[in-house]
Amino acid sequence: MRFPASVLSCLMLAGIWSGSATAAETPVVVAAENTWGDLAAQVAEPDMHVTSILNAPTIDPHLYEPTPADARLVAQASLVVANGAGYDGWVDRLVQARRGPPVPVVKADGWTGWHEGDNAHLAYNLPAVAAFVSRFIAACQATDPQHAGAYEARGKTVMAAIQTVLDAMTTLRTQVQGQPVAATEPVFTPLADSLGLVMKEQAFQVAVMNDVEPPASSVAQFDADIRQHAVRFVAYNAQADRPSVQRLIAQAHAVGVPVLPVREIMPPDTHWQDWMHGILTQVAQVLGQPTP
Repeated sequence: MRFPASVLSCLMLAGIWSGSATAAETPVVVAAENTWGDLAAQVAEPDMHVTSILNAPTIDPHLYEPTPADARLVAQASLVVANGAGYDGWVDRLVQARRGPPVPVVKADGWTGWHEGDNAHLAYNLPAVAAFVSRFIAACQATDPQHAGAYEARGKTVMAAIQTVLDAMTTLRTQVQGQPVAATEPVFTPLADSLGLVMKEQAFQVAVMNDVEPPASSVAQFDADIRQHAVRFVAYNAQADRPSVQRLIAQAHAVGVPVLPVREIMPPDTHWQDWMHGILTQVAQVLGQPTP
């Protein structure tokens, strides 16, 4: 995915590649996805303004093509936040195309637990989320020292909210660990691993994530596991639709295997912690457990 040279040329001619906002303006934080933008806003606002490029839950971040408007946002940002891990590399290109001083970039893959080749869907990885918030607090304080205490206070509130999600996950794990589940793509896998669920159909998931049609053998195995009720539910990435996925979801509905829709982009007008609590509640419900 290459950012068009024509777009860069137009932006340079328009004179917008001038770096971050002036001191008289409220600093701007630009987030690649609203999952990270929401966490950033809970820490930074109202002392900084946070805007997210990807907000619609129907958009696949892997396939997104940035626009001149996106480039303008990044060019004027005082801070940039992103997932990283090869998930939203288009942000790196926008940052590199800026003029002026370098802009601080806080990525979720800056977590010490991340290793090359690990699952890139870090919004479902609670330790990665907590580490991101901690580093973002420090970045806000360095960018805007005048409000350092406010960033620290709001950051503590966000960290407490993350802990409530972790507590709910820990409670649910004691009730569901060891149960076999499946997914159409490894979006949900970090959370499934934390819950102690046994994730099946790995070959199918990797193929879909890499935007290739899964091999016939993995499709057949997935279909057999659904028909034989060898999995308790199927987590379905509603942002990565293809015929092989549609057929398996239809099969699951037909034989009464629960389907759990998950997304890479949060629904609008929600907070990350509420989104995660909602997913944990759905998992508990489909597995016949009390709400954590």
